[in-house]
Amino acid sequence: ITRITSIPFFIKLYTFSFREFVFIIFNVVFVFFIITSILSLGFNIYFLATKPKEPSGIFNNIKDNILELKAETETIGTSYGSAILISKDGIIITNAHVISYKKVGETYLFENIEVRFINEEEYRSVSVVKYDLSLDVAVLKLEPFKEFKTLTFNLNNDLKYGDRVYAVGNMSNNGISLTIGSISIPSINVKYDNNIRSVIQCDLVISDGNSGGALVDKDGKLLGMTTFRLKDTSNNIIYGISYS
Repeated sequence: ITRITSIPFFIKLYTFSFREFVFIIFNVVFVFFIITSILSLGFNIYFLATKPKEPSGIFNNIKDNILELKAETETIGTSYGSAILISKDGIIITNAHVISYKKVGETYLFENIEVRFINEEEYRSVSVVKYDLSLDVAVLKLEPFKEFKTLTFNLNNDLKYGDRVYAVGNMSNNGISLTIGSISIPSINVKYDNNIRSVIQCDLVISDGNSGGALVDKDGKLLGMTTFRLKDTSNNIIYGISYS
């Protein structure tokens, strides 16, 4: 039988006074508290960053970049639509069909093209930089009279079926408004006005005044322009389905 004459080293190593024991427990609890606080903060930041924005917040953030558009020629009439201010130097995009008309098989630009912001009564003149009828896109220029906001674009090309989207535009020429819908087909080729176009199909209500307006995602980023609706075999507009 081996007789123990001294306390083994490993027992000495883990033998503490009461004061030391309390100090160690305090530090363990303190470190645990710090770690859980950091993890909780991280989860809260992630939740806030990934939480979809409220529709009202999206509208308020983008409303100053969506303009009412009026184009007219005295002998032809007036066309109303929407436009998107995309840069600080006054570059605007809209649909080419909003600022043009057809007469005897030829296409002409309206003589006077004007826009106004959501909080304005009077229109402001804009100039045409260029336009493409086959793409149905026009670039306009508004001379800066204040510091314009810029828009954030969604260029990731990661659209999915059912994604929430919003149309912001001059609906029925009643002022800038917002409608809510979803993506029914992220990318589809559709024949419209004798052209095949690659577009986003949405389950979304728009009207004639929405042409040239914004289609934005759940974060308020610009996806495209609301452009057209199709008609059925009886030449009636198919409501609730729009293309951008």
